[in-house]
Amino acid sequence: MAIKLTADRMIDLPKTELQNMGVSTISCYINMAGQSFSDLDDVFPEDVFRQFERRRELAKTAAKSPEQYCEFFEQFTKNGDTVIHFAASGGISAICSNAQIAAQKLGRVFVVDTLTLSNGIALLVSFAAALIANGETDAEKIYVQCLAKREKVKAMFIIETLDYLYKGGRCSGMQLFGANLLKIRPVIAMDSDGKMRIREKLRGNYRRAIAKYIENTFQKYPDADPSLLYIMHFCDDETTNSFLLAEVAKHRQFERVLFNPGSCNCAVHSGRNTVGLFFCVK
Repeated sequence: MAIKLTADRMIDLPKTELQNMGVSTISCYINMAGQSFSDLDDVFPEDVFRQFERRRELAKTAAKSPEQYCEFFEQFTKNGDTVIHFAASGGISAICSNAQIAAQKLGRVFVVDTLTLSNGIALLVSFAAALIANGETDAEKIYVQCLAKREKVKAMFIIETLDYLYKGGRCSGMQLFGANLLKIRPVIAMDSDGKMRIREKLRGNYRRAIAKYIENTFQKYPDADPSLLYIMHFCDDETTNSFLLAEVAKHRQFERVLFNPGSCNCAVHSGRNTVGLFFCVK
């Protein structure tokens, strides 16, 4: 018998890193152009952006059913393994509740409502993997420690445009007009209840807004754990990465800074040039 770590695909880590940690993932549905796709299996963020920019049609996301979560978990529980599953925040998605329903039916499955998303989930999974690597064999103890760790995880992102939020019904036409007129760049953060809140509204050129977002973040969290920073964005190029590294280095020195592309789920709700920062505080 072993402990198996699983997570929702919204964890936004590359397959190589997931394999290194022994983590299996389950995707959500991405519905677009009259078809249903599996996130990062047969549809990718560029497909989401392309449809929106060409046709002004925004894809929609949908959680897998409790029955599908049962099938996913049973791959591991049928061999006697105990599963610890890391679900995207129950405050923003039905994903977590569906996974919990499946866990109650099966037994031998612990579902962590991470109260976060994207690489915030990855931070908790990395924490659990480290506990296992250090010899912890009690799944319930790991589960409890992960629940306690959630308050240390900080997740926030800056959005270039409200177009995607407007199309998704999350802001009004008047809000969109005002934001575009004033070049407002909202910074959205995950609260302790697992819901998204607007932390601040920055104005002006987007690159300068990103720099201010990074500065304000590390002023707000001077106790950021320097061991690891995840940066999620959709522009995996040296110019963007170098710019982000330089801005972070002005305010905080991290031992490791890892860049990760976002999933389609994130693309649908935020847009092409979103930049997310994910780290723990001490």
